[in-house]
Amino acid sequence: MRALRGAQAVVNAVGGDADTMMAATRALAHYVRGQDCRVVHVSSMAVYGAAHGCIDEMAPLRGTGGYAEAKIECESLLAGTGAVILRPGLVYGPGGEQWAGRIFRLLRAGRLGDLGENGDGRCNFVHARDLGEAVVAALGREEAAGKAINLAHPLAPRWNDVLVACARAIGAIPVDRIPGWRLSAEVKWLAPPLYLARLAANRVGLGGFWLPDALTPSLRALFRQDVRLDSRRAERLLGLDWVPPAEGLAECAAWFLETYGLPQGGRLAVPVPEVRRPSQGFG
Repeated sequence: MRALRGAQAVVNAVGGDADTMMAATRALAHYVRGQDCRVVHVSSMAVYGAAHGCIDEMAPLRGTGGYAEAKIECESLLAGTGAVILRPGLVYGPGGEQWAGRIFRLLRAGRLGDLGENGDGRCNFVHARDLGEAVVAALGREEAAGKAINLAHPLAPRWNDVLVACARAIGAIPVDRIPGWRLSAEVKWLAPPLYLARLAANRVGLGGFWLPDALTPSLRALFRQDVRLDSRRAERLLGLDWVPPAEGLAECAAWFLETYGLPQGGRLAVPVPEVRRPSQGFG
């Protein structure tokens, strides 16, 4: 770890496959032991697996699959180093392809909309600005040392409300109700070939962004997962003041329209809507 010599702080946000994440974190853990170096490690809510209900940082880590298991192992490698472990929900913001571009494209194509009971799960969004502020705060606050900290806006709206609001914000109206059989058919029959085609395109250097987005089994499960990250520790230890979901989604919608344009012959029929608060329908 020659590059870290003399470093007083390190932010570990290494992505990639499981082996890459674990190798980088193992090397970092080996270096910082016995050093006066603050580490902030960006983990994921995936470590909680298919948990339901309100989840705080003391909940068991039961994530399954390569990504979640690698994140759990990375946290274990850093145990005893004083590292601050950040567990963000779904990181979104303008320019974010995974949790902005992909969702808006699927809505515009009419492949997402009101999902009925399949969209009753909670959306644990965290704006990229909030993640950045959390990292900066974690680097400088001694009371955060050695702590795991959830990061997600406490509102945690239902996915159906988020999807309908996003569709209206880009003029993808009327918003269709997507029946369960259609969602299941997409996941079972269309997602596998799309995934393999994207993988093949990336391997030969063509990139896969020109291919349609896949509605994967993990995405469908997420839309149904009724879990809310308890983020009070982030507010208490890091002093976070969250970006309101309506503001963040409006920024994403503006970016999407600037990047991808309106649909042919389309126009915005409604202003960017508010994402409702619990007193107006969230329970």
